[in-house]
Amino acid sequence: MTIGEKIKKFRTAQKLSQKQLAAMAGMSEPALRNYELGNRHPSEEQVHKIADALGLSFFALSDPDFDSYYGVIHALFSLEDHYHLTPKEIDGQIYLSLDDPSLKDSLRLWHNELSALKEEQISQEEYDLWRYSYPRLQAERDKEKRKLRYEKDKENG
Repeated sequence: MTIGEKIKKFRTAQKLSQKQLAAMAGMSEPALRNYELGNRHPSEEQVHKIADALGLSFFALSDPDFDSYYGVIHALFSLEDHYHLTPKEIDGQIYLSLDDPSLKDSLRLWHNELSALKEEQISQEEYDLWRYSYPRLQAERDKEKRKLRYEKDKENG
């Protein structure tokens, strides 16, 4: 899926017109239309503005394109280079293993959110909100937890 297709997907999901989103992102309607149509490719700065206007992470809109198996495998190769992601075979199943502690923490958070969805503790909409606004929403949750712990500790002396 291209950046333009992603912009349109998220814009229409939020029931926004091109004109409304363009105004929210501080750009012209024709520019946004051209991004969605694939006639022009937005700069990184423009992608950030659009993502912010939609309440999304920049990474939810930006490349790479995962619509082909080759694109996916090359993305995995890149993850191997950057985060030491490696395939492992255990009992005939292939798993992906990570050595990067920060990424492991993020994957653990993802696992927890997905488990909450599967156990019907959260809705699909709440799960999607978490995914598409990560890490902003997670940071807000963590800040609130720290605040509550601080207040509890303060009450307990």
